[in-house]
Amino acid sequence: MMAGMVSFKAIGNWNKQIGVPLRDALAVSMDITGRSGEQASRHALILMAQSARAVTKQARKNRRQRKDEHGRYVEVWKGVMRKLYQWAFSDDNPNRVEGTWDNAQQVGARGLAKRSWMWGLARLGAKKTGKQISGTSKVYTIKSEKVNGYIKENRLDYITKVLPGGWELEVARRAGNKIMAQARNKLQAKWRKAMKMPRGSKLSNENLSRFFLKA
Repeated sequence: MMAGMVSFKAIGNWNKQIGVPLRDALAVSMDITGRSGEQASRHALILMAQSARAVTKQARKNRRQRKDEHGRYVEVWKGVMRKLYQWAFSDDNPNRVEGTWDNAQQVGARGLAKRSWMWGLARLGAKKTGKQISGTSKVYTIKSEKVNGYIKENRLDYITKVLPGGWELEVARRAGNKIMAQARNKLQAKWRKAMKMPRGSKLSNENLSRFFLKA
């Protein structure tokens, strides 16, 4: 399948964010690396998820300590927000909470938002990143007479709060750059082989010019 025979289209609001560079990179992915339209789309989706993971903020190691008239506490979300006070972990307290004050301060699900971007993508060829939380991630396959593709949905209720402004554009830029870099490396490896140069040797404008002039 040639790149000219395939039209890439983003879904929903992503149409405004993807722009020409990533669509061009997908076409290059097919022309240079020999991927089919399906393979190029699957590869791009994985790279976009990896890029989203990279720009997602990492939570603090410990919860922020707060203080009110009852003493020091930390906020813990378990369905609803709970206040866990330091005195609730003391042995002489009748309402003692199981555990320790040190444990209460630690963020148990630290890194969850980052990991969530890769959940569900193992079946598309991505590396597994641990067990996912049910209902937080979904990968859809679109198959019809005119449209085929994939959709990655992240359902973590706080995911947008830990993403920087303009993250969609940044994700598209990073994914497009990775695809173009891979295509460049593929071409350079092909040229080195044709010019009988050692693997990893540096290509210069001079030796490229000599090769193409000779050809």
